[in-house]
Amino acid sequence: MAGLAALLSFGSDRSSTETLTALSRALAPRGSEEARGVNGSAKLLVRAALPIVHRLDTTTLIVDGIVELSTLANRYAERGPMGLVGGADPYTVIMADPDGLVLARSGDGPPLYYARSRGAVLVASEPTALLAAGVPARPDPETVARFLAVGGCDEGAATFFEGIRRVLPDQVVEISAGHTDGWLVRAHPPARRRGPAISGRMALLGSVGEGRLGVLLGPGLPGAAVLGAALSEHPQHRGLPVYSVNFPGLPMDSSAYAAALLGPLPDASVRHRALPFFADEIDVDGFLADLGEPVPDLPAYLAWAVARSTGGEVDALLGAAGWHGPVGHLSRLADRVASRYGVALRFPYRDLDTTDEALRGELRGLAERTLPPVSVRAASAAPAAATLEPPLREILLRLRAEMIGALLYPHHGPTDHAGLAVMQHLTAASEAEVARLWRCYLLERWLVTVVAPYERQPEVPAARQAPQRAAITAAGQEWLTHALLTEPIAAGDRIAEKFAWYVAEFAHGADKPTRQALRQPWHLLVAAKPVAVAQGLARAIWEIEPGSYARALVRVAGPAIGLADPWSMQVALDHAGKVRLGLAVLCARLGRHAWAERAAGPLARSVCPPREQACPPAHLAVVPPPANADRVAEDIVAALRKTLPDDVYAMLSGCAVIGADEDGTRLLGWSRPGEPPAGLLARLCEYNPFGQGDERTPLVLALAAPRRVAQPTGRKGAKAPARRR
Repeated sequence: MAGLAALLSFGSDRSSTETLTALSRALAPRGSEEARGVNGSAKLLVRAALPIVHRLDTTTLIVDGIVELSTLANRYAERGPMGLVGGADPYTVIMADPDGLVLARSGDGPPLYYARSRGAVLVASEPTALLAAGVPARPDPETVARFLAVGGCDEGAATFFEGIRRVLPDQVVEISAGHTDGWLVRAHPPARRRGPAISGRMALLGSVGEGRLGVLLGPGLPGAAVLGAALSEHPQHRGLPVYSVNFPGLPMDSSAYAAALLGPLPDASVRHRALPFFADEIDVDGFLADLGEPVPDLPAYLAWAVARSTGGEVDALLGAAGWHGPVGHLSRLADRVASRYGVALRFPYRDLDTTDEALRGELRGLAERTLPPVSVRAASAAPAAATLEPPLREILLRLRAEMIGALLYPHHGPTDHAGLAVMQHLTAASEAEVARLWRCYLLERWLVTVVAPYERQPEVPAARQAPQRAAITAAGQEWLTHALLTEPIAAGDRIAEKFAWYVAEFAHGADKPTRQALRQPWHLLVAAKPVAVAQGLARAIWEIEPGSYARALVRVAGPAIGLADPWSMQVALDHAGKVRLGLAVLCARLGRHAWAERAAGPLARSVCPPREQACPPAHLAVVPPPANADRVAEDIVAALRKTLPDDVYAMLSGCAVIGADEDGTRLLGWSRPGEPPAGLLARLCEYNPFGQGDERTPLVLALAAPRRVAQPTGRKGAKAPARRR
């Protein structure tokens, strides 16, 4: 597939050249060479192995597809722009004349997109090329909503990008000089083709091209009919390549079905290869980067992945499965696969209802004429065909963490609580709910993979580190805090030994002033959340079943006490009980926040809800306060006794396990005998020295600041000190 592009602009030659260069670079996967043409204010570009710009009298053309140029010119002379569509073979044309541009897509020709940007009109074979040339990357809300609701996309002119439009099959779009914003875009309704409806066999045989042909094995009679027609119409001396997909570890027995269907065939007539797809290795990001926009179903991904794996083995691949639901995206899928991997995807039954009895009779007749009876019976067996349906439900279960993250922190709207509820009970969800979850996941990955790189990012300071904090005055002494960076904490870590090691490394590598400060009384502060994670207390939200009481409290005043979701509220209920937490919510609703904090208690207030930037697993889990926090602090002190120098350990005044967030601090554990210095600890943790979790600084040392020595001031007429020689 060639890459076509055009620019209609009154701008300077330099800016036009830069825009065309950006379009050309973005279309590089479609061809190694480029050719350009100019006609008035219009500039054309084509990328292909052998790019050609055609010039006819007053017009200039670039074409992607098969069309007789003289026939096209005659039809244009007789019928005007509408004469550019209606050919027997699919093709796409961009024509430039002194008045502007004409875009035409005949039949199911390669896709074409156009957009206005900065007073110009840009055209390209892919929407991401327009983004690379400066068109804003803004998702279209209506297209996104329709895609999530029913999976619809590519059926109309709207795309997933606001402001970018698609040329429909058999449609002509004229772009000429306008009166308001410089250019007038007129999209004609798609032309209707005359003639009888095409039959299933004609659709099938018309899809089989020349070259090395392969078959993506599909279930039922459609799969058998495609296989039989490919064997009879395109015999190959080395055998027809046939590919099937397997999901190791998931309930999909395509290997048994392939053996039943292909086993009775004559030896060497087919070369079968089963391609394994592991649920946790699905390359959704690569898929979306190639397609540029999401697609609604898993079979489209499988067709792309198989074509990518078979590039170089076959020139065309027949997708044998009948398609359920929207099919407009299949043209886009076939175009991107052909341009990147050199494999022409064909879907013979995409526009036909394979459940229609008349069509099924035609399919059965075709299969019986071309395949052994045993193979036909295997294809007709409903249970065997059902086992070939992609196991989307099981795949989503394997991708549960990624799915929960997409639903919990979506880029296209608020948290999808309905989707999270479905994800928690996925085994009992309907097929429609499962399909919507997959579309939601694809949309989120598209926003990250395709849209985000083209969005204008806000300027970020070069240094991400927080500014140096001033000394804290408390208990008649100035203190400096030092946060220690650690590796992520995981469940089962020996937290006391690990934290003691980091503190010892800090002490041994400290500079002279810090070493002197360590020989004065100092404190060690430990964040409560990583301690709880190490104890294995973090609970993934799909493991928490919020009750009606927890949901009711969230609706009443949950955010006011820091528990804005039902999972966190349920965990807090498990620690504080219904009476205390209900009273806290009531006080918060009345505006008595101090009373609410006292009623909830430190344990409930220390429940940490999931947060997107938190270190795993806390980004998808509720983390309660640690168990036996006093014992944890004592264990850390005992471990420090073995790792620190004696003089440094002797000045350790205590180890505190602290729950700290934007709502305040809570002392959960203390290591030394006697009452902890609550006022001092509260002052030291006033601005949460641990950060928000993504900094990975769960340890903070509070050291006495060096005392300032007053410098003597000089007296008038005093003698200056002698300079050393």
